[in-house]
Amino acid sequence: MLAECEDPSRLLELYYFSREPDVLDIMRAVAAMPEEARASLEAFLAMSHEPTSITAKWDAAGRLTLASPQVGQAAAIISYCAENDDGEKPILPN
Repeated sequence: MLAECEDPSRLLELYYFSREPDVLDIMRAVAAMPEEARASLEAFLAMSHEPTSITAKWDAAGRLTLASPQVGQAAAIISYCAENDDGEKPILPN
């Protein structure tokens, strides 16, 4: 593993992460997720530039809802663009 690692600092970083309580369990669970669920989680985390702003809430049905202001803003922009898309009209530069 050491011989094939292109960036030894990444390997050291993984070692330190593995020493944190429950992190290995979380990593294993994410790795075992279906591809669609893992891709959704990855996209959510990539859009959440401030991890400390992420909130997580359980509802009575056992659903976990993750929220982030950055993801909410991105979703609003995407929604606006989708609702106002006119395939017949060319996009004008700003």
